[in-house]
Amino acid sequence: MAGIDLAAKLNRREKVFTTMISHTTWTGIIPVLKKRNLDFVLFEMEHSHYDWRDLEGLLRMCKMLDLPSVVRVTDIAYHQISLFLDMGATGVLIPRIERFEQLEQVINMVRLPPVGQKGVGGYDFSVGDLTAKLANYNKEKLILIQIEREKAIPELDKMLATGEVAGVIVGPFDLSVSLGIPGEFDHPQFLEAVQNVIRICDERKVSCGMFLGEEANIRHWRGQGMNLIWSGSDMSFFINGYNQLCDTIDSIK
Repeated sequence: MAGIDLAAKLNRREKVFTTMISHTTWTGIIPVLKKRNLDFVLFEMEHSHYDWRDLEGLLRMCKMLDLPSVVRVTDIAYHQISLFLDMGATGVLIPRIERFEQLEQVINMVRLPPVGQKGVGGYDFSVGDLTAKLANYNKEKLILIQIEREKAIPELDKMLATGEVAGVIVGPFDLSVSLGIPGEFDHPQFLEAVQNVIRICDERKVSCGMFLGEEANIRHWRGQGMNLIWSGSDMSFFINGYNQLCDTIDSIK
């Protein structure tokens, strides 16, 4: 199977599907994911027990199989962002971004000179031709941002005007908390905030998505213009599969 050009799909705002790996360290999960229509793997560093040693083999397997990978980092910190890119990640997802100045910091950490101050080194630079790697690096490494605070929405247009953001993902739980309506995803205030994010992304022609659960939720927001679908995780697959099996056993007399 040919490799996925994630940057091109996001740029064209095609339907893009990702799921999260937050606990599994077995590298064999990557070929399993590669078998179906996954566009990239999202690795969780913000709310998980992972450290960089857990991700090294997983990111290398993604690289070998041409399956794009994005790491959600804990915070805007050079030692995290640079490290995961050097280990072969296609891009980074920045949580809790609120201000244009924060995005400027991220750009500086992700991009090589003269755009930014990213250093050259690590596994990713040791594979293939260095000259070609340097020439294509800034356009191949992706920055995705997560909108999780109400105060971030007025800043979003300015952020997207940089042309550096490949995709915007709404964090529904944190956004609802910031609005004072935790977990009320049908609340008019929440719906208006998300629609504002979609509108700004549409005007700037930037891919937009959200963490989505059940099928009806996915279909609804896809119909509202979201093209970046993030759903499921390794733990949810395990829990759902286990519960289904237990239900089957309980139904047998």
